[in-house]
Amino acid sequence: MKRVLIITYYWPPSAGSGVQRWLKMSKYLPDFGWQPVIYTPENPDFNLKDDSLLADVSEHAEILKTKIWEPYRIHRFITGTKPGDSNFGMTKEGENKSLTKRISFWFRGNVFVPDPRITWRNSSISFLKKYIKENPVDAIITTGPPHSMHLIGLGVKKHFPNLKWVADFRDPWSTFDVHNSFLSESGKKKNEAMEREVLENADHLVMTSDTTKGEFPKFDETKLSVITNGFDEADFLQLQSQTSTANSNSNSNSAADFGVTRNSKLETRNPPFRIYHTGLLNMIRNPIPFFEALAELCEESAEFAERLQLELIGNVDQQIIDYLKNHKSLSGNANTTKWMKHDDLLLEYQKASVLLIIVNQSRNAISQLPGKLFECLAMRKPILALCPTDSALATVIKETDAGLAVDFNDKKGLKIAIKKQFEDYKNGHSLVGSADKIDRFSRKRLAERLVKEILEV
Repeated sequence: MKRVLIITYYWPPSAGSGVQRWLKMSKYLPDFGWQPVIYTPENPDFNLKDDSLLADVSEHAEILKTKIWEPYRIHRFITGTKPGDSNFGMTKEGENKSLTKRISFWFRGNVFVPDPRITWRNSSISFLKKYIKENPVDAIITTGPPHSMHLIGLGVKKHFPNLKWVADFRDPWSTFDVHNSFLSESGKKKNEAMEREVLENADHLVMTSDTTKGEFPKFDETKLSVITNGFDEADFLQLQSQTSTANSNSNSNSAADFGVTRNSKLETRNPPFRIYHTGLLNMIRNPIPFFEALAELCEESAEFAERLQLELIGNVDQQIIDYLKNHKSLSGNANTTKWMKHDDLLLEYQKASVLLIIVNQSRNAISQLPGKLFECLAMRKPILALCPTDSALATVIKETDAGLAVDFNDKKGLKIAIKKQFEDYKNGHSLVGSADKIDRFSRKRLAERLVKEILEV
């Protein structure tokens, strides 16, 4: 096989959305003649762990690890925050910053640029220089964020100018609203300069949506490819098998099409109308108009109030939990679950009537295509997306006939959409989406595109 070095911060047993893209891509690269060589930290700082993801690591993959020193642990010790409470440099709405927090945020915005993983750059470049001389590779891929991974690739490229380098951007860099909320002006300028150098020196660029390029300064678009995130067919074949076995054991009937298997425990006179959201809900992803729309529908319809069940899985800000807990119309209809392993999450999705997707309420929302979108598509369950109606997310949902996309603040539009999906659910219209249009997002097909359009060229 040819060999491709993939430089990534996120790797199992670390969990979360940042792991999935290159874990799954590398899983299928050997099918097309490429051996993945993964370079990742030996001791990364993460708070979510999912050992089940290790099963997806290709048996052909070579894994390289070196130690990293990170300031996150010191930051948490100084500020008293817990793992997962907030990112280094971010604060909650209305929170007063102590002197120690202001100092730590200054370091984040001026010293640790583009991100705190910059401390791993120099040692990684030295390690990879020696490794590549002794163990040649045919190409390099770096993926960010953290965008300091691209700076490692840049350093390696300078030592091996003939070695082709692909820079993969899962999110914007210098224009990312989340980071610009705490970066100083000098920090922003450093980010912009680093970003330009990577864009100019990488042999090829990969982005996750057609609109993402608008988040970057002008660059040579002839070296750009769009490769979205996707879903792994193997996960859903396994899920189908597990569900079929459970249904067989319970003697319950299931629909012929996967995605509408019925849980026998829910075959009651008035089964719940379950709306599921997974992932982060915080100050820039707080869907108050959506909650208000649900509350008004509960007040207008006793049946809706009786059957509504809102399931929030992931890191949910305490302010949102308190809002729902204290709301007279929603307090009895909402559940929160801290976190769930990926396999368990897919099983939980089977219970959903509607899968809810919410992107950041920021300017960058127009280009965001969350990784969970594609697993939602594969479930063939109705999707309700809170996003700009001209965004990349809204476009994919429309093209695949997979659900509805409504603007964050359009409470009237949200009520209409929720009511329609509730009526569809009662009438048994559970299977949505065009299979042919959804299949193009399978991880194996995306890996094939990566090889044929980029690596082989």
